[in-house]
This record gives sequence, structure tokens and C-alpha cells, in this order.
Amino acid sequence: MLMTVLSIIVNIGYFAVLNMNIYTDRVMMPTGEVLEWHRSPITRLSIADQSFLIYLQIVLAAVSIITSVLLLFGVRSRMIRTIQLVSILGSTIVFIIIMIVTSNSHANYA
Repeated sequence: MLMTVLSIIVNIGYFAVLNMNIYTDRVMMPTGEVLEWHRSPITRLSIADQSFLIYLQIVLAAVSIITSVLLLFGVRSRMIRTIQLVSILGSTIVFIIIMIVTSNSHANYA
């Protein structure tokens, strides 16, 4: 029971972090001024043309939340439990990959 509630909270937390403006992009313009943007990991993935990672995160989080809700409502199946564990692990791994990719991606402004 604790794992199912924790799984739901963790996936909501992942999406909260992915939507926070935690990165700052700065670019020197030809006129000499410096422009600055505050961006979220989702926006940086979109700029870097790697939005498939967001879709993968959404799918894994949805499967994890759905199976967690099923377990909370009393569906006790070994297969549901296995799917829930695999999806929460997959969601965590994809979240870590997204954070690594977004921290190392730089937008090119031409």
C-alpha cells in the first residue's frame, strides 16, 4: 500500500520538476546585449528536438499511476504488481535521463 501511494506522489513530483523553470539560457546578441530566458526541462527538450523523452515519461507515469490506482482499489494480481514496479522504475530512469540531457543541451540561435 505504501509503495502504491508513493508511486503516485513520485510521478506527480516528476512532472512538477519537469515543468519548473530551473534552467537559465543566455545568449549574446550581435548588438552586444545579453538576452536571458528561464526555461523548464520540457522546453529545453523541445528546443533540442528530443521531445520523445517527454512522451516516454508520460506513458510510463500513466501506466504507473493506473496500476497504482488498481492496487489501491483492491486488485491483487502478481502481474499488476510487476507492471507497477517496472513502470515506476522506468519512469525514474527516464526522469534521470531527461535531467541529464537537459543539463547538457544548449540551444543554437541563428
